[in-house]
Amino acid sequence: MGMAAAERQRPARPKRPARPKRPTKRPEHVDRPAPAETQPDAAPEDLVIWGVHPVLEALETRAGNIHEIVVLKERHSSKIARVMDLARQQGIKLRLGERLPDGVPTGVSHQGVAARMTPFATISLDELLDRVGRQSRPPFLLVVDSILDPYNLGAIIRSAVAAGVQGIIIPKDRSAPLTGTVAKASAGALAHMEICRVTNLTSAIQAMQRAGIWVYGLAGQAERTIHRVELTGPLCLVVGGEEKGIRPRIREACDGLLSIPMHGPLDSLNASAAASIALFEAARQRAEGR
Repeated sequence: MGMAAAERQRPARPKRPARPKRPTKRPEHVDRPAPAETQPDAAPEDLVIWGVHPVLEALETRAGNIHEIVVLKERHSSKIARVMDLARQQGIKLRLGERLPDGVPTGVSHQGVAARMTPFATISLDELLDRVGRQSRPPFLLVVDSILDPYNLGAIIRSAVAAGVQGIIIPKDRSAPLTGTVAKASAGALAHMEICRVTNLTSAIQAMQRAGIWVYGLAGQAERTIHRVELTGPLCLVVGGEEKGIRPRIREACDGLLSIPMHGPLDSLNASAAASIALFEAARQRAEGR
C-alpha cells in the first residue's frame, strides 16, 4: 500500500495503427443537398424533477438552471412555503396549478411540487481530476459500473454525498440516465455531486492510477475485506451492477478487489447497500486518520 503510484509497473500501451488517408476528392455520384440556413442549436429538453427535497436542493445549488416551479394549489406545508419563497427570491417563474408537468410519472410521491430545469451537467474526467487535485484532502472518488436501475443509482449518489465523495464516474452506455427519478431517489443529493460520464471505464481507471489514485473494486468473493485495507489516501472505489457485479475488464484494471464481511445466511448485498457500507468504512478511516 505504501508504494507510490509512479512506481507501479504497468505494460506500455500498444501504438494505434495509422488511420487510412481520406480520399482527396468526393465521389462525383454523391448528391449533397444545399446547405440550410444556419440555425442555433436546439436547447436540450427540460428535465423535470419532483418532490420537496430535490426541488429545494436544486433551488439552493442550481437556481440558474431552473425555468419554472409548479406547486399544486391544494398542497400546503412549511417546506412548500420555503420552495415558493426561494423561487420568488431567485426570480424563478412560479405557477400554482391543478396538475404537475407531464414529466412527473403517474403514482410517484411528488409531494405536490415539481420543477422544470436544464438537465444536470456532467464534467470530463480531466476536469474532475483537476478539481479534486486542488483540494486539501486526498481524492475520494467512486466508479459506478452497470447500474441501470435509477433508484439504485440515486441511492448510491445519496450515500456518496453523505460519505464525502468528491465525484462519481459513470459509463455513457451502461448506466441509468440522470432523470428526475434519480434526483428523487437521491433525496436531492444529485444537485451536490460532480458526475463524470466516460466512454471507456478501463481507460478512466488507468488515468486515475496515473494520477496517483488507488482503485479498489467491490467483489463478494475477494479475500481481503474493506476493514483490512488502508483507505485513507487517494482512493476510488468501484461498485458493479446487481446481477453480475463489476465487469471482468474493469476488475482487471483495479489495483485490488475488496469484499464486505457477511455474517448471516446471505452471501450478497444490493449494490446501493454495498456501496454505502464501503463508502462509510472509507469515510471512517479517513476521519480517524488510520
